Amino acid sequence: MDCSIYVHIPFCESKCFYCAFASFSNIENEQKKYFENLEKEIKRDKHTANIKSIYIGGGTPSFVDCNYIKKILDLLMKKYDVDKNAEITIEVNPNSINESKLTFYKKIGINRLSIGVQSLNNLQLKRIGRLHNKKQAINCIKLAKKVGFKNISCDLLLGLEKENFWLLKKSLRPLMKNVTHLSCYMLQVEDNTKLKDLIEKKQIILPNEDEVVNDYQRVIKYLNKHGFKQYEISNFAKEGFECKHNLNYWARGNYLGFGLAAHSFVGNKRWANAKTFDNYYKGIKELEEVLTKQQIIEEIIMLGLRCDLGVDLDKLKKLGYDIQKNPNFNYLLENNILVKNKNIINLLPKYYGVSNMIIEKLLN
Repeated sequence: MDCSIYVHIPFCESKCFYCAFASFSNIENEQKKYFENLEKEIKRDKHTANIKSIYIGGGTPSFVDCNYIKKILDLLMKKYDVDKNAEITIEVNPNSINESKLTFYKKIGINRLSIGVQSLNNLQLKRIGRLHNKKQAINCIKLAKKVGFKNISCDLLLGLEKENFWLLKKSLRPLMKNVTHLSCYMLQVEDNTKLKDLIEKKQIILPNEDEVVNDYQRVIKYLNKHGFKQYEISNFAKEGFECKHNLNYWARGNYLGFGLAAHSFVGNKRWANAKTFDNYYKGIKELEEVLTKQQIIEEIIMLGLRCDLGVDLDKLKKLGYDIQKNPNFNYLLENNILVKNKNIINLLPKYYGVSNMIIEKLLN
Protein backbone atom coordinates (compact mmCIF):
# COMPACT_ATOMS: atom_id res chain seq x y z
CA MET A 1 0.00 0.00 0.00
CA ASP A 2 1.04 3.62 -0.56
CA CYS A 3 1.53 5.33 2.77
CA SER A 4 2.95 8.29 4.66
CA ILE A 5 4.78 8.12 7.99
CA TYR A 6 4.69 10.57 10.89
CA VAL A 7 7.24 10.37 13.72
CA HIS A 8 6.55 12.37 16.87
CA ILE A 9 9.42 13.88 18.86
CA PRO A 10 7.82 15.27 22.05
CA PHE A 11 10.81 17.19 23.44
CA CYS A 12 11.15 20.99 23.53
CA GLU A 13 13.57 23.45 25.03
CA SER A 14 10.59 25.39 26.32
CA LYS A 15 6.81 25.03 26.01
CA CYS A 16 5.21 27.80 23.91
CA PHE A 17 2.33 29.58 25.64
CA TYR A 18 -0.27 28.54 23.01
CA CYS A 19 0.84 24.91 22.59
CA ALA A 20 -1.55 22.09 23.49
CA PHE A 21 0.36 19.34 21.67
CA ALA A 22 1.98 16.38 23.40
CA SER A 23 5.31 18.12 24.01
CA PHE A 24 7.45 18.53 27.11
CA SER A 25 10.41 20.58 28.31
CA ASN A 26 13.05 19.98 30.98
CA ILE A 27 12.98 16.19 30.65
CA GLU A 28 16.16 15.58 28.65
CA ASN A 29 16.86 12.49 30.77
CA GLU A 30 13.79 10.85 29.15
CA GLN A 31 15.14 11.04 25.61
CA LYS A 32 17.26 7.86 25.53
CA LYS A 33 14.41 5.69 26.84
CA TYR A 34 11.92 7.33 24.51
CA PHE A 35 13.94 6.70 21.37
CA GLU A 36 14.58 3.11 22.41
CA ASN A 37 10.82 2.57 22.67
CA LEU A 38 10.22 4.44 19.43
CA GLU A 39 12.54 2.00 17.65
CA LYS A 40 10.73 -0.96 19.23
CA GLU A 41 7.37 0.39 18.05
CA ILE A 42 8.59 0.78 14.46
CA LYS A 43 10.10 -2.72 14.46
CA ARG A 44 6.79 -4.18 15.75
CA ASP A 45 4.76 -2.72 12.91
CA LYS A 46 3.45 -5.43 10.53
CA HIS A 47 2.45 -3.24 7.58
CA THR A 48 4.10 -3.56 4.19
CA ALA A 49 4.17 -0.10 2.72
CA ASN A 50 5.48 2.00 -0.13
CA ILE A 51 6.36 5.24 1.64
CA LYS A 52 5.69 8.47 -0.26
CA SER A 53 6.49 10.90 2.57
CA ILE A 54 8.00 10.99 6.06
CA TYR A 55 7.33 13.83 8.48
CA ILE A 56 9.32 14.23 11.69
CA GLY A 57 7.39 16.60 13.94
CA GLY A 58 6.91 17.54 17.54
CA GLY A 59 7.66 19.04 19.86
CA THR A 60 10.94 20.30 18.47
CA PRO A 61 12.89 17.61 16.58
CA SER A 62 15.83 20.00 16.10
CA PHE A 63 16.19 20.15 19.90
CA VAL A 64 17.33 16.52 20.23
CA ASP A 65 20.67 14.99 19.26
CA CYS A 66 20.98 14.54 15.49
CA ASN A 67 22.02 10.92 15.90
CA TYR A 68 18.61 10.05 17.33
CA ILE A 69 17.02 11.39 14.14
CA LYS A 70 19.48 9.48 11.94
CA LYS A 71 18.87 6.20 13.73
CA ILE A 72 15.10 6.47 13.33
CA LEU A 73 15.35 7.50 9.67
CA ASP A 74 17.78 4.66 8.93
CA LEU A 75 15.37 2.21 10.55
CA LEU A 76 12.44 3.47 8.47
CA MET A 77 14.51 3.23 5.28
CA LYS A 78 15.49 -0.34 6.12
CA LYS A 79 12.03 -1.53 7.18
CA TYR A 80 9.86 0.04 4.46
CA ASP A 81 10.06 0.59 0.73
CA VAL A 82 10.73 4.33 0.77
CA ASP A 83 10.24 5.96 -2.62
CA LYS A 84 13.48 7.45 -3.99
CA ASN A 85 11.58 10.74 -4.49
CA ALA A 86 9.89 10.64 -1.09
CA GLU A 87 9.35 13.97 0.64
CA ILE A 88 11.15 13.83 3.99
CA THR A 89 10.41 16.74 6.32
CA ILE A 90 11.74 17.73 9.72
CA GLU A 91 10.40 20.52 11.93
CA VAL A 92 13.04 22.91 13.28
CA ASN A 93 13.05 25.99 15.49
CA PRO A 94 15.41 28.90 14.75
CA ASN A 95 16.88 28.85 18.27
CA SER A 96 17.84 25.15 18.15
CA ILE A 97 19.37 24.96 14.68
CA ASN A 98 22.77 25.70 13.19
CA GLU A 99 24.67 25.08 9.98
CA SER A 100 26.18 21.78 11.12
CA LYS A 101 22.76 20.35 12.07
CA LEU A 102 21.25 21.44 8.76
CA THR A 103 24.16 19.89 6.86
CA PHE A 104 23.69 16.68 8.85
CA TYR A 105 19.95 16.55 8.09
CA LYS A 106 20.59 16.98 4.38
CA LYS A 107 23.26 14.29 4.39
CA ILE A 108 20.92 11.69 5.95
CA GLY A 109 18.23 12.27 3.31
CA ILE A 110 15.97 14.98 4.73
CA ASN A 111 14.90 17.20 1.83
CA ARG A 112 12.29 19.52 3.32
CA LEU A 113 12.33 21.85 6.34
CA SER A 114 9.39 23.21 8.28
CA ILE A 115 10.65 26.20 10.30
CA GLY A 116 8.62 27.43 13.29
CA VAL A 117 8.91 31.16 12.66
CA GLN A 118 5.38 32.14 13.89
CA SER A 119 6.18 35.88 13.65
CA LEU A 120 8.96 38.27 12.68
CA ASN A 121 7.85 40.72 15.36
CA ASN A 122 10.12 40.35 18.39
CA LEU A 123 7.51 41.63 20.85
CA GLN A 124 4.94 39.14 19.56
CA LEU A 125 7.43 36.30 19.84
CA LYS A 126 8.08 37.13 23.51
CA ARG A 127 4.35 37.35 24.24
CA ILE A 128 3.78 33.77 23.11
CA GLY A 129 6.87 32.28 24.76
CA ARG A 130 9.04 31.74 21.68
CA LEU A 131 12.78 31.60 22.34
CA HIS A 132 14.03 33.01 19.05
CA ASN A 133 13.94 36.49 17.52
CA LYS A 134 13.53 37.87 14.02
CA LYS A 135 17.27 37.83 13.28
CA GLN A 136 17.57 34.15 14.23
CA ALA A 137 14.58 33.22 12.08
CA ILE A 138 15.96 34.97 8.99
CA ASN A 139 19.40 33.50 9.64
CA CYS A 140 17.92 29.99 9.91
CA ILE A 141 16.35 30.35 6.45
CA LYS A 142 19.61 31.69 4.99
CA LEU A 143 21.60 28.80 6.45
CA ALA A 144 19.09 26.29 5.09
CA LYS A 145 19.49 27.72 1.60
CA LYS A 146 23.27 27.85 2.01
CA VAL A 147 23.55 24.11 2.74
CA GLY A 148 21.32 23.30 -0.23
CA PHE A 149 17.71 22.94 0.93
CA LYS A 150 15.36 23.80 -1.93
CA ASN A 151 12.07 23.03 -0.19
CA ILE A 152 11.60 25.28 2.84
CA SER A 153 8.34 25.97 4.67
CA CYS A 154 7.67 28.47 7.45
CA ASP A 155 4.83 28.65 9.97
CA LEU A 156 3.13 31.96 10.75
CA LEU A 157 0.48 32.63 13.40
CA LEU A 158 -2.32 35.10 12.73
CA GLY A 159 -4.31 36.70 15.54
CA LEU A 160 -1.50 37.31 18.01
CA GLU A 161 -2.67 40.88 18.40
CA LYS A 162 -4.76 43.50 16.62
CA GLU A 163 -2.49 44.83 13.92
CA ASN A 164 -2.69 46.70 10.66
CA PHE A 165 -1.82 44.87 7.48
CA TRP A 166 1.38 46.81 7.10
CA LEU A 167 2.78 44.94 10.11
CA LEU A 168 1.69 41.60 8.69
CA LYS A 169 3.41 42.38 5.40
CA LYS A 170 6.62 43.08 7.33
CA SER A 171 6.57 39.42 8.38
CA LEU A 172 5.43 38.09 5.01
CA ARG A 173 7.81 39.91 2.66
CA PRO A 174 11.15 38.47 3.88
CA LEU A 175 9.66 34.98 3.96
CA MET A 176 8.10 35.08 0.50
CA LYS A 177 11.47 35.96 -1.01
CA ASN A 178 13.24 32.99 0.54
CA VAL A 179 10.87 30.07 1.04
CA THR A 180 8.70 27.83 -1.13
CA HIS A 181 5.83 27.18 1.30
CA LEU A 182 3.99 29.07 4.03
CA SER A 183 1.57 27.74 6.65
CA CYS A 184 -0.52 30.60 8.04
CA TYR A 185 -2.60 29.51 11.02
CA MET A 186 -5.25 31.47 12.86
CA LEU A 187 -4.36 31.29 16.54
CA GLN A 188 -6.52 28.88 18.54
CA VAL A 189 -6.71 29.34 22.30
CA GLU A 190 -6.63 25.84 23.78
CA ASP A 191 -7.51 24.65 27.28
CA ASN A 192 -4.66 23.95 29.70
CA THR A 193 -2.24 26.35 28.02
CA LYS A 194 -0.40 29.31 29.50
CA LEU A 195 -1.94 31.54 26.83
CA LYS A 196 -5.46 30.79 28.03
CA ASP A 197 -4.39 31.52 31.59
CA LEU A 198 -2.87 34.88 30.54
CA ILE A 199 -6.06 35.78 28.65
CA GLU A 200 -8.26 34.91 31.64
CA LYS A 201 -6.05 37.13 33.81
CA LYS A 202 -6.39 39.88 31.15
CA GLN A 203 -2.62 40.02 30.75
CA ILE A 204 -3.08 39.38 27.03
CA ILE A 205 -6.00 40.71 24.97
CA LEU A 206 -6.43 39.13 21.56
CA PRO A 207 -8.35 40.60 18.60
CA ASN A 208 -11.88 39.35 18.00
CA GLU A 209 -12.66 36.62 15.49
CA ASP A 210 -13.91 39.00 12.79
CA GLU A 211 -10.66 40.98 12.94
CA VAL A 212 -8.57 37.82 12.61
CA VAL A 213 -10.64 36.50 9.68
CA ASN A 214 -10.25 39.88 7.98
CA ASP A 215 -6.45 39.67 8.35
CA TYR A 216 -6.57 36.09 7.06
CA GLN A 217 -8.48 37.16 3.93
CA ARG A 218 -5.95 39.90 3.23
CA VAL A 219 -3.07 37.45 3.69
CA ILE A 220 -4.69 35.10 1.14
CA LYS A 221 -4.94 37.86 -1.48
CA TYR A 222 -1.42 39.10 -0.80
CA LEU A 223 0.19 35.66 -1.04
CA ASN A 224 -1.78 34.66 -4.14
CA LYS A 225 -0.69 37.91 -5.79
CA HIS A 226 2.95 37.04 -5.11
CA GLY A 227 2.95 33.49 -6.44
CA PHE A 228 1.89 31.49 -3.39
CA LYS A 229 -1.19 29.47 -4.31
CA GLN A 230 -3.56 28.56 -1.51
CA TYR A 231 -4.12 24.81 -1.80
CA GLU A 232 -5.52 24.18 1.70
CA ILE A 233 -7.18 26.29 4.36
CA SER A 234 -3.89 27.30 6.02
CA ASN A 235 -1.27 26.39 3.42
CA PHE A 236 0.24 28.29 0.51
CA ALA A 237 2.93 27.11 -1.89
CA LYS A 238 4.86 28.08 -4.96
CA GLU A 239 4.00 25.84 -7.90
CA GLY A 240 5.22 22.30 -7.32
CA PHE A 241 5.99 22.79 -3.63
CA GLU A 242 2.67 21.74 -2.08
CA CYS A 243 3.33 19.53 0.95
CA LYS A 244 2.85 15.92 -0.21
CA HIS A 245 2.54 14.70 3.35
CA ASN A 246 -0.32 17.05 4.20
CA LEU A 247 -2.09 16.38 0.90
CA ASN A 248 -2.14 12.69 1.77
CA TYR A 249 -4.02 13.54 4.98
CA TRP A 250 -6.58 15.64 3.10
CA ALA A 251 -7.08 12.89 0.52
CA ARG A 252 -7.67 10.36 3.32
CA GLY A 253 -4.62 8.37 2.28
CA ASN A 254 -3.02 5.76 4.52
CA TYR A 255 -0.54 6.94 7.15
CA LEU A 256 1.36 5.37 10.02
CA GLY A 257 2.18 7.38 13.13
CA PHE A 258 4.97 6.44 15.53
CA GLY A 259 5.68 7.94 18.92
CA LEU A 260 3.80 9.55 21.76
CA ALA A 261 0.21 10.56 20.81
CA ALA A 262 0.83 9.73 17.14
CA HIS A 263 -2.19 8.82 15.00
CA SER A 264 -2.44 6.21 12.25
CA PHE A 265 -5.05 5.60 9.55
CA VAL A 266 -5.14 2.54 7.30
CA GLY A 267 -8.17 1.32 5.34
CA ASN A 268 -10.76 3.24 7.39
CA LYS A 269 -9.24 2.00 10.65
CA ARG A 270 -7.82 4.67 12.96
CA TRP A 271 -5.73 4.32 16.08
CA ALA A 272 -3.69 6.62 18.30
CA ASN A 273 -0.90 6.08 20.79
CA ALA A 274 -1.09 7.09 24.44
CA LYS A 275 -0.27 10.68 25.43
CA THR A 276 1.83 9.83 28.50
CA PHE A 277 5.29 8.26 28.46
CA ASP A 278 4.43 5.40 30.81
CA ASN A 279 1.35 4.33 28.84
CA TYR A 280 3.18 4.75 25.53
CA TYR A 281 5.98 2.50 26.72
CA LYS A 282 3.36 -0.10 27.68
CA GLY A 283 1.89 0.03 24.17
CA ILE A 284 -1.47 1.34 25.36
CA LYS A 285 -3.65 2.92 22.67
CA GLU A 286 -5.54 6.16 23.29
CA LEU A 287 -7.95 5.33 20.47
CA GLU A 288 -8.88 2.36 18.26
CA GLU A 289 -11.82 2.54 15.89
CA VAL A 290 -13.15 1.38 12.54
CA LEU A 291 -14.96 4.28 10.91
CA THR A 292 -18.67 3.93 10.18
CA LYS A 293 -20.09 4.82 6.78
CA GLN A 294 -21.44 8.07 8.24
CA GLN A 295 -18.04 9.00 9.67
CA ILE A 296 -16.43 8.35 6.28
CA ILE A 297 -18.99 10.58 4.54
CA GLU A 298 -18.38 13.36 7.05
CA GLU A 299 -14.60 13.09 6.66
CA ILE A 300 -14.74 13.17 2.86
CA ILE A 301 -16.80 16.39 2.97
CA MET A 302 -14.85 18.04 5.79
CA LEU A 303 -11.39 17.32 4.37
CA GLY A 304 -12.26 17.83 0.71
CA LEU A 305 -13.80 21.26 1.20
CA ARG A 306 -10.85 22.51 3.25
CA CYS A 307 -8.45 22.12 0.33
CA ASP A 308 -8.38 22.30 -3.45
CA LEU A 309 -8.86 18.53 -3.86
CA GLY A 310 -12.60 19.06 -3.47
CA VAL A 311 -15.32 16.45 -2.90
CA ASP A 312 -16.16 13.70 -5.37
CA LEU A 313 -19.97 13.52 -5.61
CA ASP A 314 -19.88 9.99 -7.06
CA LYS A 315 -17.83 8.77 -4.12
CA LEU A 316 -20.46 10.13 -1.73
CA LYS A 317 -23.29 8.51 -3.74
CA LYS A 318 -21.57 5.12 -3.51
CA LEU A 319 -21.64 5.57 0.25
CA GLY A 320 -25.36 6.34 0.14
CA TYR A 321 -25.31 10.15 0.42
CA ASP A 322 -26.46 12.36 -2.43
CA ILE A 323 -25.23 15.74 -1.24
CA GLN A 324 -27.11 17.49 -4.05
CA LYS A 325 -30.36 16.63 -2.26
CA ASN A 326 -29.20 18.54 0.81
CA PRO A 327 -31.48 21.63 1.10
CA ASN A 328 -28.45 23.90 1.53
CA PHE A 329 -26.52 22.61 -1.48
CA ASN A 330 -28.24 24.62 -4.24
CA TYR A 331 -28.16 27.80 -2.15
CA LEU A 332 -24.40 27.49 -1.65
CA LEU A 333 -23.93 26.73 -5.36
CA GLU A 334 -26.17 29.54 -6.62
CA ASN A 335 -24.43 32.07 -4.38
CA ASN A 336 -20.97 31.06 -5.63
CA ILE A 337 -19.87 29.74 -2.27
CA LEU A 338 -19.47 26.27 -3.75
CA VAL A 339 -18.35 25.62 -7.32
CA LYS A 340 -19.07 22.43 -9.27
CA ASN A 341 -16.89 21.04 -12.04
CA LYS A 342 -18.32 17.79 -13.43
CA ASN A 343 -18.57 15.54 -10.38
CA ILE A 344 -16.25 17.56 -8.09
CA ILE A 345 -17.37 20.36 -5.77
CA ASN A 346 -15.02 22.88 -4.20
CA LEU A 347 -15.39 25.60 -1.62
CA LEU A 348 -14.12 28.94 -2.89
CA PRO A 349 -10.95 29.80 -0.95
CA LYS A 350 -12.34 33.13 0.24
CA TYR A 351 -14.80 31.14 2.35
CA TYR A 352 -12.18 28.91 3.98
CA GLY A 353 -12.30 31.13 7.06
CA VAL A 354 -15.91 30.09 7.69
CA SER A 355 -15.57 26.56 6.30
CA ASN A 356 -16.71 24.86 9.50
CA MET A 357 -20.11 26.55 9.33
CA ILE A 358 -20.55 25.68 5.63
CA ILE A 359 -19.49 22.06 6.14
CA GLU A 360 -21.97 21.74 9.00
CA LYS A 361 -24.80 22.87 6.68
CA LEU A 362 -23.87 20.18 4.18
CA LEU A 363 -23.90 17.47 6.82
CA ASN A 364 -27.39 18.23 8.12
